[in-house]
Amino acid sequence: MSWTRDLSHGLAGYLAEHGVGTYRASGVYTDTETGIVVGAVPAAPARIVALTPYRVTVDATQADDVLGVQVRARSAGQDPRDALDLIDAAFEALIGATHLDLSGVRVHLVEFLNSAPMGRDSSGRYEHVSNYRLTAHHPTAHRQ
Repeated sequence: MSWTRDLSHGLAGYLAEHGVGTYRASGVYTDTETGIVVGAVPAAPARIVALTPYRVTVDATQADDVLGVQVRARSAGQDPRDALDLIDAAFEALIGATHLDLSGVRVHLVEFLNSAPMGRDSSGRYEHVSNYRLTAHHPTAHRQ
């Protein structure tokens, strides 16, 4: 796997271990589960947490990178508080976390950046997004 893929997989597993939802690398969930996925938000299950990593700062001379991770939550139905519950659960698991090993990727610190409502999807389910900054060790051939 790649470094970003390992980080994403590890982060999804970490959130599952902390009760945010269920993570399966296959992306297959029952209708009653809260699925944790990486990337695009699927049509099902209704209640979902999607993780999207993106690079923020890369230093060519240092092996620590700063990544952003978008945590997007969707409610199971018409109640916006359900999406807020998911956002809060992710916040409790992530904020201030240090020295994490996420599938072999060392994350030194997780910081909160911002959060905003996204409105409703085409099925009327509420969505909310939060962004985090992760400082992580990312050695390469030219950075140790």
